Amino acid sequence: MSNLSVVVEGVTVSFNSRYVLRDVSLGFPPGLHVILGRNGSGKTTLFRVIDALIKPLKGSVRVLGRDVFKLSRKEVARVIGYVWQNPTYGFFEESVEREVKFILKNLGIAGREDVIEILGIQGLLDRSPFALSGGEARLVSIASVIIADQPVLLLDEPFTSLDMDGVIRVYALIKKLRSEGKTVVIATHNILLAEVLKPDTVTLLDRGVVIYHGGLSGVSDELLEEVGVVSRRWFCSVC
Repeated sequence: MSNLSVVVEGVTVSFNSRYVLRDVSLGFPPGLHVILGRNGSGKTTLFRVIDALIKPLKGSVRVLGRDVFKLSRKEVARVIGYVWQNPTYGFFEESVEREVKFILKNLGIAGREDVIEILGIQGLLDRSPFALSGGEARLVSIASVIIADQPVLLLDEPFTSLDMDGVIRVYALIKKLRSEGKTVVIATHNILLAEVLKPDTVTLLDRGVVIYHGGLSGVSDELLEEVGVVSRRWFCSVC
């Protein structure tokens, strides 16, 4: 267990008497990890629990050996970078530059400005974050979190709304973060993204229950279809 950056143990979450996560136990060492599941499977809720935004009914989360629910919000932000599924949720500054660098000012750190170049958003810095296209907002939201250079990164559907150039840039950033020894966890419903990313582990979530956790080779088309995720063979059948 000592090599695990993130340890989730027996986490159960319930909203209005409906279970969203049921006894979820997972461990993520440094590397790249993908969580697969249909819409409503519990992926985003799991991320919010790991980021200490939702306290579970029962269970615990430790990040780098520390109980996340005993940390202040600033302490959490120093160790966990959480990129939300909806990029505009976190926007509130008047310019992209101020938006991207807000976390650095808030935490009092230098961060890493190479993400601005890697994601290609230099030309957006003077614009309002509220006047961006969906793809531009996605890139800015990723930069505004990862610029703080946290050791653990949670990326919720990071490729949504991106054109080819955006996909290539985000893919390059993820490869770089992985090579630096970060713990990168990506939530998606697209098995083809997992195939391209070649993660160290894949987790299948369905109705808040972990159905599978292991290597990508163990994720069969039958299992994907059973949990409501579009399978490889379906994609191939329409290509």
